Amino acid sequence: MPWTVKRPSGNWTAMYRGPDRKARTAGTFPTKTEAKDAAVLAEAEALKPRWRDPKGEKLTWGEWCTAWWPSRSVEQTTLDTEESMVRIHIEPVFKDVPLIDITRHSVQDWATQLSQVLAAGSAQRVLGVLVSSLSGAIDAGHIDHNPATRIKLPPRSRGREVFLTREQYASILENVPHPDDRALLDFLVGTGARWGEAAGLHWHNVDLMRGTVTIVDTYNGVEIKPYPKGRRERRVPLFDWIVRDLDDERTVSACEVTHRIGRCTSGLVFPGRRGGVRDDRNFSRQVWTPALKAAGLDGLGATLHDLRHTYASWLVQAGVPLERIASLLGHASIATTQIYAHLAPASHDDVRLALGEPRLADGKQTAIASGYVGLRATK
Repeated sequence: MPWTVKRPSGNWTAMYRGPDRKARTAGTFPTKTEAKDAAVLAEAEALKPRWRDPKGEKLTWGEWCTAWWPSRSVEQTTLDTEESMVRIHIEPVFKDVPLIDITRHSVQDWATQLSQVLAAGSAQRVLGVLVSSLSGAIDAGHIDHNPATRIKLPPRSRGREVFLTREQYASILENVPHPDDRALLDFLVGTGARWGEAAGLHWHNVDLMRGTVTIVDTYNGVEIKPYPKGRRERRVPLFDWIVRDLDDERTVSACEVTHRIGRCTSGLVFPGRRGGVRDDRNFSRQVWTPALKAAGLDGLGATLHDLRHTYASWLVQAGVPLERIASLLGHASIATTQIYAHLAPASHDDVRLALGEPRLADGKQTAIASGYVGLRATK
């Protein structure tokens, strides 16, 4: 309900509430009647479906981002990463631009330039921050549409994944002297685990009797945490060659690493030399890169994450269905697993058996179709 407030000067300020129930002013007037009429009119406008906060016409994106940022319900590590994206990629272009002056054309132009300096996935994530900020501005009544939705980025090209052969991997492993390091590499290439999943793996999630490992946690560089939304707990089979170098003396005490939820009940399977969690950058520098170089494979540009790709490629080449591989890798969508589809061995026998030469009798279709290539070559 609109109301008025008398000022020390004797004037009257018109007050009303917008759809978000926040108090707003509609101006200051010499009489109470004028203020009341202005407040009633402003509140009536605010109840219309496409109402926009008048103050939003002067509010810049930078000012809005400052107000919107603390209200986000995301993990601190995500905030830290996206804060850097805002500072480097969004603020230089949109900080001083009023929200109502941000157009679809200006966002598209910016996004196109962004895609030229960032990888496709990174460009999409930066764009996502801008989209979220403008969606928040709609909810707050500052704008009535989001000019950053449905912006087109260049299609994602396939990443430069490296798929090692078994011979290449064996050559690399021969140049890793410490058994603990070999055990970790075998685990990565034999389970498709991400580094954080292996680094944060505890003994209570390893069942050597059944030959399985349950992957339910990950180490994010700060703490061990359950999977975020979209990823599910998964159970992956273990093989003898994966566990042959594992230290049988399992630590039953807590790992002494911060856990976001619950209490730790066992030690880490792959702890650092001096305890604690292994760091992937140190491992790459001290173990992986020297082994690649010694094996003469440094030109491949293979990373530790490529062991996950290698695991998937070996399964595909062995005929394991993509749906099963998606489950083993913990992909939320099989679309992610499709990057390995081209590695499957080509087999067209089903098509050859299905389509025989139409002019032949049905009884001869199968026999002739199965020899299609040979018949064609003799003509």
